Amino acid sequence: MSESSNNTLEALVGLVRSQLLDVNTAIPGTIVSYAGGVAHVKPTAKKRFADGDVLDFPTIPNVRVCWPSFAGGSAGVKGPVKAGDKCLLVFAQQAVDGSDDRRMFDLQDAYAVMCDLGDVGGDAGANNAMTMYFGSAYIRLTEAGKLEISAPGGTLLDTQALEMNATTAALNASSSTTVTTPTTTFSDAVTVNGLFTFVAGMVGGGAGGSTISGDLTHSGGSLSSNGKVLHSHVHSGVQVGAGNTGAPV
Repeated sequence: MSESSNNTLEALVGLVRSQLLDVNTAIPGTIVSYAGGVAHVKPTAKKRFADGDVLDFPTIPNVRVCWPSFAGGSAGVKGPVKAGDKCLLVFAQQAVDGSDDRRMFDLQDAYAVMCDLGDVGGDAGANNAMTMYFGSAYIRLTEAGKLEISAPGGTLLDTQALEMNATTAALNASSSTTVTTPTTTFSDAVTVNGLFTFVAGMVGGGAGGSTISGDLTHSGGSLSSNGKVLHSHVHSGVQVGAGNTGAPV
């Protein structure tokens, strides 16, 4: 190849390379502010020019924030975006607003994908299971099919319908758990390891009967057995003496 051809090829390569420097594909960014589904984002990478200069990217306004969504947008996952959060900026190959047919990979056609960019925070380090986390609280589904819920700040369950099928389920709340519902049904045995307290009364029955081990203390109201009020029940035809009465009648 002649020297002239080499020079021409180098010139073409240089031209292509200089043009590619203006093509934006994907770069890391930091959220500056967020509201209403859009964010102002500062790219954390540097802009490199053909002459060797390196400058900061400008803050990009009105960046659309992307979230996983399904079922036509009626289902998905979102989180509380805050200033300083990390994201990945992805630039569309055409104008996202349809205003310019020739605009490609431009800064103003950016989408922000919220991600930790490899930084471990919260419960992000537990990557051997499907996990949704916020600080020390998390909901985790393991490969073995086990559901784990940890809510150190307490749990409030308020729903019209809830169905959960699992071989083993664990709910850990270090403070309290509140379930708001008119009725709750357990299909099988229930074990309470701590103090069991009821407020609005208790009704029960069954062929197995009921057994209580330890002392049973009753105060207030009346205690009845087979229609007999125990604390006021008396026997007729009994005379004072050392004998004992018969069985209750």
